[in-house]
Amino acid sequence: MSEAATLNVRVTAQGMTVRYEYDLRVGSTVGDSPPLEMEYTVEVDPGLVKGCRTRIDEALTKAAAGESGPEPGLVKELAKWGKLLYEHLFPRVQGNVAELVTRLRASAGPILVRTNEQEVPWELLHDGGDFLGLKHDLGRRLMGKRPVVGGRSISRVGRALIVGDTLGDLASAREEVAKVAAWLRGRGIECTVLLGQEATLLDVVTELASEETPYDLFHFCGHVATGSGTTGLMMHGRQLLGEVVLQTLSSRGAPPVAFINGCASAGGGEVANMCMSFMVLGAKTVVGTRTDVADEGAWQFAAEFYGRLLAGEPAGAAVRAARTALRERPDAAWASFILYGDPAAGITKDAATGHPQPPEPPDDDLTIALAPDAQKLMRRVRASAADRGGVASVDLLQGLLGEADIRQRIEESIGADAMEALDQVIHQVLSGSPGTDGGSGTDSGGSGTGTARASVLSDTVNRVFADAAARAAADGRSTITTADITAAFVAVGGGVSARLLELCGVPLARLLPDTGTDASDQDASDRDASDQDITASDTAAPDTAALNGDERLSMDDLSRSAVGIVRLANLLAETRGEVIGTYTLLLAFGAIGSEVLRRGMHEQGAAGERAFQRLSGMLTPRRRDLSPRVHDVLDRARLRTAAGRTSSGRVGETAILLALLEDEESSGRELMRKLGVDPELLIRALGRAR
Repeated sequence: MSEAATLNVRVTAQGMTVRYEYDLRVGSTVGDSPPLEMEYTVEVDPGLVKGCRTRIDEALTKAAAGESGPEPGLVKELAKWGKLLYEHLFPRVQGNVAELVTRLRASAGPILVRTNEQEVPWELLHDGGDFLGLKHDLGRRLMGKRPVVGGRSISRVGRALIVGDTLGDLASAREEVAKVAAWLRGRGIECTVLLGQEATLLDVVTELASEETPYDLFHFCGHVATGSGTTGLMMHGRQLLGEVVLQTLSSRGAPPVAFINGCASAGGGEVANMCMSFMVLGAKTVVGTRTDVADEGAWQFAAEFYGRLLAGEPAGAAVRAARTALRERPDAAWASFILYGDPAAGITKDAATGHPQPPEPPDDDLTIALAPDAQKLMRRVRASAADRGGVASVDLLQGLLGEADIRQRIEESIGADAMEALDQVIHQVLSGSPGTDGGSGTDSGGSGTGTARASVLSDTVNRVFADAAARAAADGRSTITTADITAAFVAVGGGVSARLLELCGVPLARLLPDTGTDASDQDASDRDASDQDITASDTAAPDTAALNGDERLSMDDLSRSAVGIVRLANLLAETRGEVIGTYTLLLAFGAIGSEVLRRGMHEQGAAGERAFQRLSGMLTPRRRDLSPRVHDVLDRARLRTAAGRTSSGRVGETAILLALLEDEESSGRELMRKLGVDPELLIRALGRAR
């Protein structure tokens, strides 16, 4: 396995000059280490280093403020100081440094600069060909004597804490928070946002130290300040979140990924470095800014970086790609960002072992190959759906909304606020949905690695890919593109996703480019049929006229227990804004504790028993899911049972119903009245039935 080359740089004072001792360890195959490493020593003038760095920072600051000239002139100026500094740090006239330069040029992979100094802008050194930060996946790691928390690895980003505009004086920071939160939520990531007076030191630390599901990502945009010898992120009330405060996280560790967009957050020599403070507390990948960055440039860099990191690219490659994407911007935002951490590290690691996951198995459930753009789309979709065990139409919609052109069309149609609301609706639906919409399978779980992969496609998604394959074949192509998937998604009606779009005022056809025709005029019966999410295994040729309609489903021929299961499935589906699919129906069997299902599964031994326990417990609520009044009802039912006022040792239906109806102010009691039932007479009847 290829590893990053490590350039160790140790700086020691030597009177008027300083000594730079280099040690380049080139990445090799694991288990194949070279027997001896060559060391190189260079005498360096610290004043010249500081002068070059100051000129670079001044140029970047002017560019961010819109005060510099045309972009080519800025790049030329940065290259001038970068070349001068490169030649000074790696002079070919001193000893064997020429060999070091040759080895650096020959190193094509990632490079980790491990050093005890913060003065040199390593990313902007220019070797005569290009800036090192654009030639290599470059990361930094500072050497020191402080103990470092081991931290944790993650297989995906599930939760993010976003903090910004803590003093209420940075409208641009507030806007960045909104954009980042909407972007992450649009990819299925749960976001907690703290702005202004909500972002107190205590509240932010409390969130970071939460004993519940820990945060995987921390994004900050705001002031970074120094006070009483401590550098920290400025919280509300001008309190500083610095390394001393971050020590509170020593047992849990800081979020593995941190993005600090603040003035001088990654620069400075003698000042404590906030990025390194997060690294000391266990963060694996930290991105900071060298100088102030223009608002739009900062947001675009974050989006590029996050997009590639979440798609599985190493951190160094994600940062370098973001720099390249922003290189033509006149504000020079690309040049201000610095990566701290191993550039070869990413988030596609097993959280328990830290070892790389096995290669993702091929998409055997797809009958046609995917073009590169469609592969990228489906990587995002599957990563988002991994914890739910299957890809539903809502997962696919979320992925399509991550495509820049589609998102722009919809946002232009409904506005940024409505777009954010749509992202939140999708996130709420997915966070409350343990499975697919109408799919017939659950977690594939066949690898035995302990990592989940969303390989089961719902009925709607299967139809989308069948239609997309037909479109590609009709054009004589052997691969499906994102455009094929989008057109097919609209053609089959979008499943339950169409309803989510309608709730936010978005016609399904808005996903498509404007061709002058109204795709929404397609045959209504075809769209209604696709909304039902009926599997091919249920019926080969469904009669849409018989399946669709507003009349109540006839259940006269179902047993009482079967009726209860179907009604529970309907309730589950309605809460998620979808029709009843086979997954939801099976979930209802488990939730109601079907004895028939239990006996059948228990015949498969311990594995079947564990599977039934998992299935039957999937809908067990958390304490926070119950209102205080319902908690009170359950407590009174337990007291009634403990006092022996019921015939069963367990809390039964009768005890709960009595406690519920005896509460004269409960909405449940009021519901009985609206149904024409006298609650007092019902209480007496239940009392006699005990």
